[in-house]
Amino acid sequence: MNRTPVGPPALDEAFLPISELLPLLLPDIPDLVDEEAGIRSRMVACEVDTPVELDIQVSAGGQVVLGGVPPLYHEQTTWLPVFHRVRLTAVREEA
Repeated sequence: MNRTPVGPPALDEAFLPISELLPLLLPDIPDLVDEEAGIRSRMVACEVDTPVELDIQVSAGGQVVLGGVPPLYHEQTTWLPVFHRVRLTAVREEA
């Protein structure tokens, strides 16, 4: 009996699912408030452009799972992984 595997394919354990990695790339900067001066500084947008290594897995059923990690290797070697670039722009929306 030939069965198609159920569920998403497994990522390399060094990689995070891309949906978990991207929020970690954004800084968490609180508002800067000076009550005495009556001023507040608030970040309203942030753009991050960074290299990443990707792990792309496809199940027999065609389900694609993307994983990513910042570059693991910083030394020149004879065999370097391919680095991809991710540009992420986050804009604050008021609730």
